[in-house]
Amino acid sequence: MSDERASADDGAESAIRLVDRKTRREYATAAASAILHASARIPWRSPLVFELHRIPPYEHQEHVVVGHQLMVNLGGPVRFGWQEDDRRREAIFATGALCIQSEGDANAPFWRDEMTFATASIPPTMVEALLSERAPSPASTFIKRHCVADRSAEASVRSLVAELSSPSEPLHAEMLCHVFVLHLLGVHGQARRKHLAPRGKLGPAQLRGAVELAHERLACDLTLKAMAKVAGYSPFHFARLFKATTGLAPHQFVLQLRLERAARLLRGRDPKLGDIALATGFYDQAHFTTVFRKAFGVTPAAFAARAR
Repeated sequence: MSDERASADDGAESAIRLVDRKTRREYATAAASAILHASARIPWRSPLVFELHRIPPYEHQEHVVVGHQLMVNLGGPVRFGWQEDDRRREAIFATGALCIQSEGDANAPFWRDEMTFATASIPPTMVEALLSERAPSPASTFIKRHCVADRSAEASVRSLVAELSSPSEPLHAEMLCHVFVLHLLGVHGQARRKHLAPRGKLGPAQLRGAVELAHERLACDLTLKAMAKVAGYSPFHFARLFKATTGLAPHQFVLQLRLERAARLLRGRDPKLGDIALATGFYDQAHFTTVFRKAFGVTPAAFAARAR
């Protein structure tokens, strides 16, 4: 992408990287001006890097990808091309369709129309953590695909875009990322691994440990991975078992804890909204206000005024 383009306000280029095959130079997939939303611009607890780009017609030099990479077209149909077996191929990249490739794959994509698309980079270590001893080698993880329909992947991507544009409970995005990657492995993985949902529920000690951790770390870096570790499960399996046990997904349960604690603090004398936002684990006061108003129908300031 042209270096002459004006940068976005935060000046951050894409965190998704490519390596030029000729020079071996690593570079960003997009300039800051092309990035509508990015996981690097908000507190983000998943190793998956996720961004939304809007780029006019463009042609990439031949490169290899860093991490497993994918694109999902979220705009109108686009004339799209790529390199395959030393030949250039072209097809219509339909709305909701997907392109995916494994770390180290070579490519040289181009598109002839402006394209709005979600793009992600999945570190091989994330796949290893999800599959443990069943994890494939990085180069053998995904079947290289171009312009294929995948409605489930599109739905996951749109949910992740919504989290970037209007963040809710941080554990929600973390869980969405786990489910998304497991879906990709099951549908587009070279081994086509199926991931059966666990049966049963958490034991009393497992549930107590996870809930106690949530209370203890509500104001700091509480992650789905940490809660799952206490219970002895992978994040994906823990989330399924936690919901079967409590009726709530982990992110719903934790958000309820945050809001309950916030409401108690707002009833105190001279509540300071910024301090309460930090004490209850929200990103900042703006995030706290947005989520609180959605839950209670009033802003935190109005809630506090009524409580006095």
